Amino acid sequence: MTGFKLYDKNYKRLFILPVILTVIFLLITFVFPGMTLGLDFQGGTRVIVNTDKLQEQPVKDLLTQDLGLPEVKVSIVSSPFGTSARIEYAEPKHLADARDLLDQGVELKSKNPDQAQSTLLQVFQKLSLPAPAFTGIDELVSAASEAVNAESSKIANSVRQELITQFGLDPNTPFTTEQVTPTFGASFLTNTILVAVAGIVLLTVVIFIFFREFIPSIAVVEAVLFDMLAALALLTLFGFSITLSTVAALLMMVGYSVDTDILLTTRLLKRKDKTVIERANDTLITGMTVTATLFGATLVMLIVSWYSQITIIYEISATILFGLIGDVIATWFTNAPILLWYWEKKNGSISSS
Repeated sequence: MTGFKLYDKNYKRLFILPVILTVIFLLITFVFPGMTLGLDFQGGTRVIVNTDKLQEQPVKDLLTQDLGLPEVKVSIVSSPFGTSARIEYAEPKHLADARDLLDQGVELKSKNPDQAQSTLLQVFQKLSLPAPAFTGIDELVSAASEAVNAESSKIANSVRQELITQFGLDPNTPFTTEQVTPTFGASFLTNTILVAVAGIVLLTVVIFIFFREFIPSIAVVEAVLFDMLAALALLTLFGFSITLSTVAALLMMVGYSVDTDILLTTRLLKRKDKTVIERANDTLITGMTVTATLFGATLVMLIVSWYSQITIIYEISATILFGLIGDVIATWFTNAPILLWYWEKKNGSISSS
């Protein structure tokens, strides 16, 4: 089977595409529109509803002005499979203050029960509720927790009812609601950054030990970073926020990116059959076949999760799809030309095996 002749001519021209895309992806991710952190990292509530009756600004005005919700973000995501509205809002100040007091009271419970009791009673003041009758600190903690959760559910129900009433939605329209506390969100963000940095450092060490050559090792790491940047930029462009689900998918993409780049590097530098150009073209066919198979399977997962309103799977599959697009560019338009250039510098000719 004859392969594509992508690298037969001036392979160095292939660098132009990834360089241009890198600049574009950086601008999209960090300048305009700029990626946004989801509720997993900021805390708040997300409401997802599959309908084409909602519009971004009217929904934002309704929740901000009529319900007094802070930091409202509305994304209308359109695709060939339909339209969905993703509505995110931070907790109102009285609820956020009550939740902070609850966390403080729980922390003080074993250290200073009297101060914990005083702090927990302030939770009910913030929520404009009468102090409950209780016989012990544990009962007070339970009552305060229930009051906070009840207020949060009350606000979510108000959002649902207002959307149904103001925009004429079917009362049976399914709503998906997710809630994350600000405390957990900050912890998630810190841990995610640590995991990402540690993963990239360990990846660099392992790859260098395996190949024991600087340029091929750096090329593999560069491809991984480009895949992640491409996924982040495309997620931002299509209105996705960065959540734990997308971070998990990005880490999954690291493994796949390393697989394709190690396959390419091993075939080009370790094998001796045919010329290095022929090996590059043959590896392109193998790699693209694997990528196409994974792309098709992930696309099916994306469609099914969208119709089923399984948010986590939807975000993961979208991230993987975008990462695969980045992997094609990073592997075959960046890493492969780098390895051919490295071979040429080392052996003097790319027409020899």
